[in-house]
Amino acid sequence: MLAPRSDVTIDEAERLIYLEAELLDAWRLDDWLKLYTDDMTYLVPTPGMPPDCSPDTSLFLINDDRFRMESRVKRLKKRTAHSEFPHSTTVHMFSNLRVAGQDSEGTHVNGVFHVSRYRDGITDLFMGRVRYRLVKQGDDVLIRTKRCDLGVDELVPQGRLTIIL
Repeated sequence: MLAPRSDVTIDEAERLIYLEAELLDAWRLDDWLKLYTDDMTYLVPTPGMPPDCSPDTSLFLINDDRFRMESRVKRLKKRTAHSEFPHSTTVHMFSNLRVAGQDSEGTHVNGVFHVSRYRDGITDLFMGRVRYRLVKQGDDVLIRTKRCDLGVDELVPQGRLTIIL
C-alpha cells in the first residue's frame, strides 16, 4: 500500500466531496464507503457543542471508525431499519469549500453543508460547518476524517439523526 500524501488541490477536493453528496443522495452507501481510508473517522458532535470539542471529552452523536461506519451502513440497508425503510429522500449540498491547510495528517478542507431530508410528509433541515481531512493514495483522493458540526441547537422534530450527513 502506498503511503498517503497530503497534496490535494481544491479542484480534487470539490470533485470528491460532490461525488460523496451524489452517492449519499442515491443511497449508494457501499460506493460511498469506498471514498474513505481504512483509518477513517466520521464525527458529528451533539448540537450546540463548541467547534473545538473532542469525542474524548464530549458527547458526540456519531463517533465512528471504519468498523462502526461499515456496521452503520449495513444496518441502514436492511429492511428492518424502520427509521429509514423506505429510504428518506435527501439532498446534500456543500459550499464555501476551501483548503485550510496541509500537514502530515492530510489536506484540511473546510466548508458548509445543508442536508434536506424528506420522509413521511416531513422535511427536516440539517446545516452546519464541515471539516474534511483528505489524503492521496496513489491516484485516488480519499477522506480520512469528516466532521459535521451542526448549526442547530437541537434535532427536531424526531430528536435523532438517521441519515448520513
